[in-house]
Amino acid sequence: MTDRAADDRLARMAPVLAALAYPALVWAGPAISPLFLASALVVPAVGIAGVYRASPSWPLARSAALLTVAAPPLYSWLGGLLDFQKTIHIGSLGVWYGLWTVLLLLAWGERAQPRRSLKPRPSRLAFAHGCSAAVISLFAIAHLVNHVSAAWGGGDGHIAMMTALRSAYRAAPAEAVLLTSVAFQAVSGLCLLRPHAERERSWWTAAQMSSGAYLAVFFLSHLTAALRARWLRGVDTNWRWLTADSMLTDPWSARLAPYYFLAVVAFGVHAGLGLRYVLRARGWPPAHADMAGLVPPAVATVTSFVIMAALFWA
Repeated sequence: MTDRAADDRLARMAPVLAALAYPALVWAGPAISPLFLASALVVPAVGIAGVYRASPSWPLARSAALLTVAAPPLYSWLGGLLDFQKTIHIGSLGVWYGLWTVLLLLAWGERAQPRRSLKPRPSRLAFAHGCSAAVISLFAIAHLVNHVSAAWGGGDGHIAMMTALRSAYRAAPAEAVLLTSVAFQAVSGLCLLRPHAERERSWWTAAQMSSGAYLAVFFLSHLTAALRARWLRGVDTNWRWLTADSMLTDPWSARLAPYYFLAVVAFGVHAGLGLRYVLRARGWPPAHADMAGLVPPAVATVTSFVIMAALFWA
């Protein structure tokens, strides 16, 4: 094997190696210092770099990199699913290390695939994807405003606003539309992934694909956690449920800090880059469309910092 081939193989394996380290980085927060929780953000960053580097000739490497970006929600989903049950004798850590060890071996042995002919973008599906995103965004913006209110009104202010909002989005028809939109968003996003990725290799594309992967796993984790709490345990999924254990000091809840922070950022990134694509398609100058596409991520990042500050000091 040449040095170049070895370097390329190591680069393709880097996201998987980073994901294997993710639980230890999360554990370091409560065990050593809350500042160490920030180090967990390195893992999704390595995943985004892997998405950018991986060409369509290496589909497994690209898929593993996308899954690495989604490490925070995947780790939280496995924890909620496995760590509090007694049916099978395995926890989230056992599954986590088993999954990523298998992916590491597969990435090591992957061979380049022949390039396929480019297929036209499914424009109707892309339009429907955007429509479902608009429905989700209406709920998400209201949901985030509700969380931001806790920075000024505390938990009681958050619950008061949430109670008012629930009269709309907890109605059966609204919940059905929202859940259907989330499911369609995830499935249609997977269908749009290949034709989108094979045409442009840029950080814009890597960020759009990565944020979409993160949100797909986040919705899986967040919705199943909330619905299990509501339907199986009869728990009111309000501010008190969210802040029952400190994300800075509780060993299990520490995983929720990067999980929630990046979810808001990913929402802004995906929305902004979707807007950028639409504006370019409508003839906007590329520089203007690029600038417009950066506004939602910037707003989302600031919003996420405000929400996390309210959660940490609740």
